[in-house]
Amino acid sequence: MATTNGRIYITYERERNTLRSILSFFSRGQRVEIEEPKPIAHVDVSKAEHFLAALTVKHGPIAAADAVVVTDAATALLLDGPALLALAAGNVRARAYVGWAVRSHTRVVAPATSFLDPTAASVAAAVADVLPIYASTAELAATLLSRARLSLPFDALSVALASKLRPAAILTRDVAGIGALVRATNQTGISVFPL
Repeated sequence: MATTNGRIYITYERERNTLRSILSFFSRGQRVEIEEPKPIAHVDVSKAEHFLAALTVKHGPIAAADAVVVTDAATALLLDGPALLALAAGNVRARAYVGWAVRSHTRVVAPATSFLDPTAASVAAAVADVLPIYASTAELAATLLSRARLSLPFDALSVALASKLRPAAILTRDVAGIGALVRATNQTGISVFPL
């Protein structure tokens, strides 16, 4: 925060620096800007299916009362960090949403930032396609933080990734924060599913 002529100007310097350090972390050693890949036409849900089977053996089947009904169309289900941790712990709701994704042939994805936590990283590698963070994604995340006036850089990266996969859904514990960032995109086609 800075003051000039008695006015207070709020800056998001810390958030911008966090996003820059994340981008730097993932791009170390790369000297050339990499083109973003084209969307995948064929969806392979076998990883998610096998992971769910292992969780069912460990935690038992999902009761009918815990089943989720999804009416929103989505081609991708993005699991943010807390959703990956909940899935690792066998959270019934997280399992139900991933089960929905498998049954509807919806691509299960996770941001590359999930590799910052070892538990989330192991779940992301087992259940989802891990999406890299490109410069354009980090720039969109910074714009979303500015528009929403929030200090949630990892959530902003998740929403930025989801906006590139529209129609998409984000599974999260932070419905309020993610919801505000989704509204800041000024786009339709991004749903927020609560854990």
